[in-house]
Amino acid sequence: MTLATLIEKFFSVSLLLIGISHLAQPRLWRDYFLKIKGTGVAGIIIAMYTLPQGLLVVLGHNVWVVDVPVIITICGWGMTIKGMLYAFVRGRAEAVIPDGPNAHRKYAWGGALMIPLSLLLIWHSFFRAM
Repeated sequence: MTLATLIEKFFSVSLLLIGISHLAQPRLWRDYFLKIKGTGVAGIIIAMYTLPQGLLVVLGHNVWVVDVPVIITICGWGMTIKGMLYAFVRGRAEAVIPDGPNAHRKYAWGGALMIPLSLLLIWHSFFRAM
């Protein structure tokens, strides 16, 4: 198994699990992000997770093809750029964290969008790519 294939499998399954969690428990995700928003260091906390994973994808799966794998590459670049912005631009993360009484719905919608995308990526990385 190549590094790129391993990254595809890891990323697709991670996306599925996080998507299910967002859909199943949107209020917990809202509460988590509101708590870190209140710390004043949300950008650093979020960057600790998104930047390394994004860099892993960029360095190990920089695949630019007109096919399903490019989705993972684009996500990796997005995560890397997001992580850098959050780490270096004070208040950027806090500005985009949704709040208000219906903020949980945004997390549920995010999960609802992640699940079919992850299933496409799982299909490709586990079954089609063989």
